[in-house]
Amino acid sequence: MNHRDRFFTALERREPDLVPIADLSMDPPIVEAVLNKKLGFGLTKFGKGVSEKGSGKAWYSAVNYRRTLVEACMKLDFDGAPFISDYSLVTKDYEPKFVDKQRFVDQWGRIMQTSERAKTTYFVDGVIKTPEDLERFELPDGFHPDVMEMMDEIIGPFKDKDIVIMGQVHSGWHMAFQARGGIDKISIDFYKNPEFAKKLLEKYARAFQRLTEAMIKAGVEVIWVTDDYADNNGPLVNPKLLRQYEFQNLAKIVEIARKYNVPVMKHSDGNLYLIIEDLIETVITGLHPIEPGAMDLKDVKERYGHRICLAGNVDCRYILPFGSEEDVRKEVRRCIDAAAKGGGYILTSSNSLHSDVKPENIFTMVDEARKYGRYPLK
Repeated sequence: MNHRDRFFTALERREPDLVPIADLSMDPPIVEAVLNKKLGFGLTKFGKGVSEKGSGKAWYSAVNYRRTLVEACMKLDFDGAPFISDYSLVTKDYEPKFVDKQRFVDQWGRIMQTSERAKTTYFVDGVIKTPEDLERFELPDGFHPDVMEMMDEIIGPFKDKDIVIMGQVHSGWHMAFQARGGIDKISIDFYKNPEFAKKLLEKYARAFQRLTEAMIKAGVEVIWVTDDYADNNGPLVNPKLLRQYEFQNLAKIVEIARKYNVPVMKHSDGNLYLIIEDLIETVITGLHPIEPGAMDLKDVKERYGHRICLAGNVDCRYILPFGSEEDVRKEVRRCIDAAAKGGGYILTSSNSLHSDVKPENIFTMVDEARKYGRYPLK
């Protein structure tokens, strides 16, 4: 089988020739290490570095970064790659609004802190403090000509290559609560100002539904919806609130994708046992990453593997950053033994290939998966 056939066979919960390999994200230092070259641009993952209004620097940097990330995935012999991310999609006149030297407001209304070491950013606050802020804040349009052009520029050079074009988007939940200032803020809103919470989530959901359709029209073949719902102890909020405010938005993303016969993988860190049935009822194709320490991959496979494809969960907290070669090989074998029988399994890290991961361990992960993950399994 080629890469594409292998990947889609697994999504259909059938056995391919080999366990497919992919990942949802790869930080710039890892891309540089895999390709053995410097990227030559700044914090491009999130568009830092625009020096003049309308220069397009963030736009071009994002295009270059996403292309280079795909090249790294191909060098690693991945079957799928995250071509498009809603974190990176901006217009040519996009200019981050810097709060100070280290923090800026991104296109989604989140205040982000830069990290020079990791060449990426992380969320610290949001700009939507009041209903009036929400009314004024203009969200990105997925069908903006600049955004469509960006996606075409990223995907175009690889259209004839044997690799699955993955796109990462949110359903609205995660970006909305971050723009609000954090999960604590929106949790209070659910009880003290539910109408505000409802309008906030609906506004973001509509933007991401439109962006999902734009991604598919641009050529994305598999959608990954990446809002986090849980930590290791369970859902971040009462599951009743997720059922009231969020799961219908996830279901709408799935409905849009299914209209074009595009599979939807649902990513969420944490312990999802209390809501996994809710997720399956939205008709997702699969679940990622079945986080180690929060859920048991073998248990999830036995209980739900006949209904959804599973992707995960090579430990990126300890083993990929700090483990020996043999540690990595054992971890890959653990994952394949737990979830690959009968098909319906894609090997990925347990979250992403972040900047602390040892690049040599990624190559080891792929090597062991290709050797051990051959069907029929031993």
